[in-house]
Amino acid sequence: MLELYINPVTFRTLQQFKNKKPAVGLKPLISFHGTVFEDPNQTKWTLAKSLLLDLFRGQEASEVDVEGLQYVISISAAEPEEGQPQPELHIRSYLIKTLRSGQKLPRVEVEEMGPRIDAALGREQFPDADMMKEAMKKPKGLEPRTKKNIDMDIMGDKMGKIHMGKQDFNQLQTRKMKGLKRGRTPDDDATMAEGDDVSEAEDVTSPKRAKV
Repeated sequence: MLELYINPVTFRTLQQFKNKKPAVGLKPLISFHGTVFEDPNQTKWTLAKSLLLDLFRGQEASEVDVEGLQYVISISAAEPEEGQPQPELHIRSYLIKTLRSGQKLPRVEVEEMGPRIDAALGREQFPDADMMKEAMKKPKGLEPRTKKNIDMDIMGDKMGKIHMGKQDFNQLQTRKMKGLKRGRTPDDDATMAEGDDVSEAEDVTSPKRAKV
């Protein structure tokens, strides 16, 4: 549980922004700005991040159409300073607009569409550690199955490792090309002169003559 004290002076509703709104049922992009949300220890800010993610993300989906990403929810907070009041939590919603750029990729712009919320963090109540661990436990049937020697790189491509036996490069079959054939050497000419009749040997340096 976490209390949010909304600032009524800066608060703006969705209807106060006179612009286009995204269709109902689309999933938003959620962006957090500020190191306070990345604290490894459990704090008010990490609790706020967890609660806001559960509030805005909606139903889980394994695949999302890019054309359905029409708005982004930005949640930010400044760095706390010693001797100063705690910073406010800023929640903004922006409409994503794609415009022509003259290139393959469009130019992306954002336009605030509301609501606009500035809030101070109030009282909090963290869950019991043992109860939280039990609640986060996944059934064995729902845990993702990992396959041996199959990983995923940073680009999301599936990478696999295979193990091959020792290869004999002497038996490696290569493509035969005329340009890779070995030419005659002076030693080959000397051997031919000793054992064969040169006149009957095929002259590779001159074109063949047809009998008339």
